[in-house]
Amino acid sequence: MKLKLKYPILIGKTTIEELTFRDYATADDLLAFDERGANQQTIKLIANLTGSDDALIKKLHVSDYRKADSIASDLIRPEADEKNVVES
Repeated sequence: MKLKLKYPILIGKTTIEELTFRDYATADDLLAFDERGANQQTIKLIANLTGSDDALIKKLHVSDYRKADSIASDLIRPEADEKNVVES
């Protein structure tokens, strides 16, 4: 799933215009909840699910951050397990 950023992020000469989320979450992604503070947990989870660094996620405009949080939350809901089965 892709999230087109309403407020792209400029890092050096590179502009980040979207985040690409995996279609599923893993048990490893849930380790984000071992972090201190709800916002730090969310930043870590979004970073894990998009393959991004925490530092990039911290630069998101709050509007884009909230949308990314919503996508991440949907991916870890119990119902998501039934739709996105990962096979070995």
